[in-house]
Amino acid sequence: MKKNTYFEQMRDTAIAYNEAQAIREKDREAMKEADDWDGVKAFDEREKKEFPYPFTAGQNKALCEYDRSLRNGADAFEVDDLPWDYELSDFVDTLRKAGITAIVVTDESTGLMDGIYGLTSLGCKMTGLKTVTRADDHRFGSKEPERKNGIEFQL
Repeated sequence: MKKNTYFEQMRDTAIAYNEAQAIREKDREAMKEADDWDGVKAFDEREKKEFPYPFTAGQNKALCEYDRSLRNGADAFEVDDLPWDYELSDFVDTLRKAGITAIVVTDESTGLMDGIYGLTSLGCKMTGLKTVTRADDHRFGSKEPERKNGIEFQL
């Protein structure tokens, strides 16, 4: 899988947010050390109101699956962990905005059936079985590419 400009921009935004939050968090820690619990409470309320995380859970899940696919050297956009039903719409929307046209679901969780039905309800089409090859196998002691069976969906 190749790098994707849309996801790379999302990653840059997330990194910038996290760096800014870490700087603000130092103020919170100072308040805790000073036993200023009213200040901590006000800080937390201000954080939620003025500095919300820039992505929804579904958008963030799409970014995580993109990063995982890159890290594993997958030959397709692999989704090893489908989002919860309430995250799925934002997840699919983000993939579409990124220009991703197909994913291979290799999720083996108990919620897999709900995820499959959720994807199809969002207009995704199951096109068949596909095996993903992960060039960078993280299994201990293995030097061979890992292969993971999945179901391909066209978005």
